[in-house]
Formats: sequence, structure tokens, C-alpha cells
Amino acid sequence: MNMEAVAALRPNPQPPSAPGAAWEPFWLGRHPRRLYGALHRAAASSLGLLVVAPLLHEQQRTRRLVTELATSLAAEGFPCLRFDFFGSGDSEGGGDQLDFASMRADLQQAVGELRARTGVARVGVLAMRGAALPVWSWLSAGANGGAGEGAQVDLLVLWEPLLDGPAWLAQLEQQDAAERCSANRYPLARGACAVDVDQQLMGFPASRRLRRDIAEASLPAPDHVGWPCWGVLRADARALPVNVDRVFEIPPDTAFIGGSASMDTTMFMSPGLQRVVSDLATALRGEG
Repeated sequence: MNMEAVAALRPNPQPPSAPGAAWEPFWLGRHPRRLYGALHRAAASSLGLLVVAPLLHEQQRTRRLVTELATSLAAEGFPCLRFDFFGSGDSEGGGDQLDFASMRADLQQAVGELRARTGVARVGVLAMRGAALPVWSWLSAGANGGAGEGAQVDLLVLWEPLLDGPAWLAQLEQQDAAERCSANRYPLARGACAVDVDQQLMGFPASRRLRRDIAEASLPAPDHVGWPCWGVLRADARALPVNVDRVFEIPPDTAFIGGSASMDTTMFMSPGLQRVVSDLATALRGEG
């Protein structure tokens, strides 16, 4: 449990002294299904953002980046809520309880919490990497009349999204096998290794339900999309299978989130990414 989560244990965490300068940690929901959340407050704004971090090992690698991203957007005038899915990060639950159904429920709860704590009239969702798949599942369920799912959102921002669930799962399993059998990581194993014996991927629990959900997930555009969609993409990214109204280009020298399994290669807000965030904020003000 990190220091943010420890702070959330306090009964009445104090709000930051200046909007965008800090964040307010808290629990969403009640034990035994509490989610860790952090609210980055901003000056009065009609639009709030739910920032959804990448999944599995990429969640830990981008913890600093996601925090800095939410801090920067709050400083630009947009309150941001980031949170950990049930069974991941500092939220309650075990990783074997994490699947798309639980994530859809968490997204619904987080959007309601963002509205209640900030009073914003409009909500945008910024989904990073693999988080795009459960977010799309959640929004599509609402668009197709799913009971209790798919809260109305006004904007979807896809940050380097993973579009093909089956391909991503195959990549994860291949990378996981390579890491388990790595002679550099395990020099005494002499090539002997056990692969896929503990229901984990890249060191994180991945139940059969979660693997099945990923394997069945993709981003085909539903017949009726009720929200505009923006993309934060690299120049060489393939065209998204959904209509993207605006594209913000990631600088070519930016480290690739999925490019390393090493936990010491932490992502952070570079000057180039800061310019991307500033451009995104300018566009968001135009929407408000």
C-alpha cells in the first residue's frame, strides 16, 4: 500500500490548498469492496475527467505518469479523478476477482463519485492503453441499453489504446513466458522454467475470466455512438476502428508504455508530453 492509500484511511482527508497542486485521496464505496481514488480538484469547471490507468504491470509502470497527467489537467482547470480497479493497485480485492464485469461496475461508480464530489455537469473519460477495452465494453453496454451500465459521458479520449484484445493477450502471454525463462533474470534456472502455472501475467493475477474477456474484446464502432472520441496517438499508429474527431500526436522520443517489463523504467511527464497535455486542455476548453 503506498502513501496515497495510507492517507485515504484518514476519516477526513484535507483538500489541497490550491487547485491542481495536490490531490485528495479517499475510498470509493465500502469495505470489502472499497476502491482507492484520488481527486485532483480544479477551479470551477463544467467538465470533469475520469482518468483510467493502464492494466496489469503497465498500471504500476505508469503510476507517476498518470498522477502527473491528472495534476497537469487539473492545473489547466479540469478536475480529475483517478482510481484503481477492484482487485488491483491499492483497492481492495484480489487480482483473481478482476474482470470486465467488475471493471464496468467500478467505472460506473467512479463517474458517479466524480460528479458528486465536483458538481460537474459533463464528464470525459481518458482511457490509457489496455483500459480502452473495458471502458469501451462499459460504454457500449450503456449505448445498447445495458441495465445500470454505461453512464452518460460527453467525451472519450483514447491514449495509445490497445484495440485488439486477442492480439494483446497473445503478446502478454509471449512476454510473460520470455520473462519467466529469462537467463538474465534467473541465471540459476539453467533454462528450466514453469510457464503459466499460477494464473499470472507479467507478475499479476489474471483469472481465466479476465483472459477470456480480453480475448473477446475489440473496438469495433457500435451502430450508435453517443459520445465524441479523441485520440492521443503516435504518428505511426494504425487508424482506429472508430471515428476519431481529433488527434493529439505523442512526440516520437516518448518512451513506449508497453515497451519494457522492467519495473525501474518508470514513465514520467516529459516536456514533450506536457505540450500534448496543454494542447489537449486547450481543446477541452473549446468543448466546454
